[in-house]
Amino acid sequence: MSGAPEPHMGLFSGITMIVGLIIGSGVFASPGPLFVQAGSVSMALIVWLVAGLLSMLGAFCYAELGTLITKSGGEYQYLKSGFGSLMGVIYTWSNVMLINPIGTASIAVVFARYLLTLVYFRPSMDPDNMPIPPTYQLKLVACGGILLITLINCVSQRSGNMVQNVFTMAKLLAIAIIVVIGLVWLGKGHVENFEHGFKDSSTKPLEYGTAMYLALFAYNGWNNLNYATGELKNPRRNLPLAITISCIVVIACYELANVAYFAVLPISVVRTSETVAMQLGLRTMGAFGGYFMAAMVVCSTFGAMNGNMWAASRLIVANAEEGTVFPKGLGHIHATRQSPVRAWILVAIMSMLLTLPGDFTYLASIYAFLLWIFYFLTVVALLVLRRKMADSPRPFKIWWPLACLFLIVAGYLVVAPLIGTASDAGVYVGCVVACLIGVPIWYFRVRNPQLLSRIVSRLPFCGRRAAANATAPIVAN
Repeated sequence: MSGAPEPHMGLFSGITMIVGLIIGSGVFASPGPLFVQAGSVSMALIVWLVAGLLSMLGAFCYAELGTLITKSGGEYQYLKSGFGSLMGVIYTWSNVMLINPIGTASIAVVFARYLLTLVYFRPSMDPDNMPIPPTYQLKLVACGGILLITLINCVSQRSGNMVQNVFTMAKLLAIAIIVVIGLVWLGKGHVENFEHGFKDSSTKPLEYGTAMYLALFAYNGWNNLNYATGELKNPRRNLPLAITISCIVVIACYELANVAYFAVLPISVVRTSETVAMQLGLRTMGAFGGYFMAAMVVCSTFGAMNGNMWAASRLIVANAEEGTVFPKGLGHIHATRQSPVRAWILVAIMSMLLTLPGDFTYLASIYAFLLWIFYFLTVVALLVLRRKMADSPRPFKIWWPLACLFLIVAGYLVVAPLIGTASDAGVYVGCVVACLIGVPIWYFRVRNPQLLSRIVSRLPFCGRRAAANATAPIVAN
């Protein structure tokens, strides 16, 4: 009889895993749009710092949940335990059909932007005036990247794993090079952009909300840290240490990367650029540096897309086996390829559709808005479970005022776009309504599956077998 895996991860392994989960594409795309919202160099750096500290606080909240509820499923299990099966179904539906595809689409746009800039670039071009690829090409290349990842993973599970391992190294190498370049340029006295650091700082609180979204997009990944708590040796000691050290490392990397951008590039370039890493390479290492940095970011974003889509496909499979949202057929694993081909196809379709609405800033803002709704609800569930499971052992426990502080900031991040962006408020409300489609799904699939069976059986060309398949046995709270 097999039980849970024996703890095998030490402190160092936990730190490296967390750093690898968090560092992604945002630090290569967010600096320019974030600077526009913050208005000044110093305020932009402060936003990056605050976003990192908020992410660390969220990671501590999730660490308590991960050591309290050890079932796989992350937010689904926590929301279901705190509020019942309805909230778990709403989260699963929202994650698979909206949140994850929008996140993948955001990364795909960054991938396409760097790849096309790499294609259009010529060494004779002015590094401060990079070519801007046509929008239709951007969307086509983004969709092409999503299709390529889907094909690789449908061929075999091992192929997808190899992609993830190889391309994770690219993002770490790119960050390391950017940080070193920044330190060298600071050492040479390039501090012009920092001399009046707070000049032109924004005075509009809601603009800082958008800036925070862009920074938090780059820090996303901290919510997955608790998946390894069961494999971590001495979690009471090593879990908070691993979270603290790894988050400090990521914050330092992001701060130093942004310092490098401002040390090397003119403010006007940072403000308008969506390929800051490539322009940094061009200014410091010439044409080779531009090509090299662009290639590293292309590899990094390709790996990030792969990880995002992999997570969504596994969530579909896990839910299809339970049967609360998706039909059991979507959980099918190909016999020889050992890959959930049907789940991958669904993820690819949704991700490609969601590359169409807008640019990186637009997609990243909506993505962060939806994420933080569920982060807020999950930490509320943490406080609810303090009462419902008061006697359950907790290897790690966060001080409750810190959890409340997290809720206050998260609540602001959820409310800000609804009251502060009149032109886009309808989009945010529409996203919330789309998430609430999970309510009728829960009612017909969990609460009253017999009603769905009766409806299906009365439809033309639907017999008893179809009705039975529509309402396969479901286990609910």
